Amino acid sequence: MTADLTHTDEVGAAPRRGNRIRQRPPFGLTTRVWTYVKVFVGAAISCLAVYAVAQHAVEWQPAAWGVADRLALVAKVAALALFPALAVIAVVAAQRLNPEHFSGGEVRRDSPLDINVRFLHNTFEQFLVYFVGNAALALYVLPVDAEALPVLGAMFFSGRVLYWLGYHHNSYLRSFGFGFTFYPTVAVFAWLALYVTTGLYIDI
Repeated sequence: MTADLTHTDEVGAAPRRGNRIRQRPPFGLTTRVWTYVKVFVGAAISCLAVYAVAQHAVEWQPAAWGVADRLALVAKVAALALFPALAVIAVVAAQRLNPEHFSGGEVRRDSPLDINVRFLHNTFEQFLVYFVGNAALALYVLPVDAEALPVLGAMFFSGRVLYWLGYHHNSYLRSFGFGFTFYPTVAVFAWLALYVTTGLYIDI
């Protein structure tokens, strides 16, 4: 009985598990990571869709558009945007009275109190960037596009609510809320960078 030494370039079949061929996810990322990528893409598309609908639904233009009027509008919208954080601050104050949320004098990891505190940290980080971007946007935007400011504020509000609910119940919803909060701010800074560097004004 002689050994078959004939060379072949054929590649053997990929290992199987049951009847399914095991496939490596694209770019070496895990299936879980790709799921989150899809969530973030969905958040970006949702932001565009919501903004487009709101832009056509909201027909408002300020009667006066001086510097004081612009900053006053930014302040009013910012107050609306921070309502979720205000509500959670009140919840945290009550939770700090509950000893079940503490272990050895420290807040128990992943307890409702710990989650709410982390939510507040992230919210104030995001709000700082959001506020600076919207304040700068208000200084440059034309009165006909002034409705963008309250729309962006409402989207920040909604994104924070989704982020908070997701933090307590579903990590995918949390990621969606994060993107829904963050991507409009990124768009604002992109608009500002384009206008400041080139003078090109794009209707928003």
